[in-house]
Amino acid sequence: MPFIDLSFLLGLLIRMSHFANGDERAHEVQATTIVDIRSRELIRPTDFASDAQDLDFPTNRAYTFVATYLRDDQSGPVELVPDRIDLAIYLMGWTLGWLLLWRLRPLPTPTSDPSPWCGGRPGVAVIIPARNEQDALPRLLSRVTPHLGPQDEVIVVDDHSDDATASIATLHGARVITPPPLPPGWLGKPHACALGAAKSSAPILLFVDADVQPAPDLVARIAQAVTAQPNVVTSIQPWHKTGNWAEQASVLCNVTALMGCGAFTPARHNAKATVAFGPVLAVDRTTYDRVGGHAAPSVRSMHTEDIGLARLIGGADLYTGRPDTSFRMYPEGLRQTVNGWTRSIATGARFSSWWIAIATLAWVWSLAGGWITMPIVFPLSALQFWILGRRAASIHPLTVLLYPLAVLTFIVITLRSLFALIFGRRVVWKGRNVDAR
Repeated sequence: MPFIDLSFLLGLLIRMSHFANGDERAHEVQATTIVDIRSRELIRPTDFASDAQDLDFPTNRAYTFVATYLRDDQSGPVELVPDRIDLAIYLMGWTLGWLLLWRLRPLPTPTSDPSPWCGGRPGVAVIIPARNEQDALPRLLSRVTPHLGPQDEVIVVDDHSDDATASIATLHGARVITPPPLPPGWLGKPHACALGAAKSSAPILLFVDADVQPAPDLVARIAQAVTAQPNVVTSIQPWHKTGNWAEQASVLCNVTALMGCGAFTPARHNAKATVAFGPVLAVDRTTYDRVGGHAAPSVRSMHTEDIGLARLIGGADLYTGRPDTSFRMYPEGLRQTVNGWTRSIATGARFSSWWIAIATLAWVWSLAGGWITMPIVFPLSALQFWILGRRAASIHPLTVLLYPLAVLTFIVITLRSLFALIFGRRVVWKGRNVDAR
């Protein structure tokens, strides 16, 4: 059985459950057993009976111990036996974590010639809303423009940037549009997306955030997916290439974003997606125009316009970006990371299916409390954090060892987001104040 070295402790808190005979109610008591650091003898259950007698506990009753068979020789092990109920609750949450992110679902590769010059696919309008994205745009456009054909378009909507966004977009062959001042009732990104759609003519609309680094054949794969399902939103959550420590600490936000959509469970075919992913979102133009697109009143004022559009259209076909479509979300550090997730995480949970939300909460609860009540399960949670985390983002091994801090970061950000959502507090994003709703 596994052991945990606790020999540095002079004392160990022993939790004992006393089971009474007859109709008497069972109750729990706590006592402290002092471990003699000079002793090399195994402390057996009979020794606990004498300890219990000293504490006025009957010795003719049955006791169970969270920690039993203690031995200490300044380097000896302590065998921990978890409480059965606590262990069962933990394993339930731990198992739900695997089921919520059962497997990744990459966008299918083209079944026909993906060359943009073959003429065998419909045109795609790549629309990039950008505000102060001079550093990110070259990485995106250098991957997109070489794979566009004569039927395709690439439009950068420069949302009143303060940097060289427009000139860099032009340098990389994109058509640049500058929108008029933001009208009342609109947010910046929905306004930019609506204008880009209106200025394009291709039958398929592909909205891409400037920080995305797409697969070379992304446009061809999107065209195939949208053609196969023209009446829903097709959306991809890119793999997060984390950089700074703040992004590492917030990796659980990436994981729960994938879990919360319900598209990657064993029952994904039976789960109706009510959310979408804003970084890569595509839709058939006819469907887009039919519902009003980003100009619809229920979408234009949402910072989570991806969710608003998916709900308006009535469905979404969701994919994961790993291994070939990635992004760098918050390169500016802690403030940008906290504000970015505060905008969206509570809203995303709000529109998730109730059973998905409860299951995700149970999993996070197992991560947060399991290792505290039962230290022996720490390796199980750390292993799960590593495997599931890698499905959503890049993770440093040190982050895995310190995963309780990542859990704490997630809880703080979620509570902050809930507070902003409930009380209508604003969050500063891209130099503008936006409602976290």
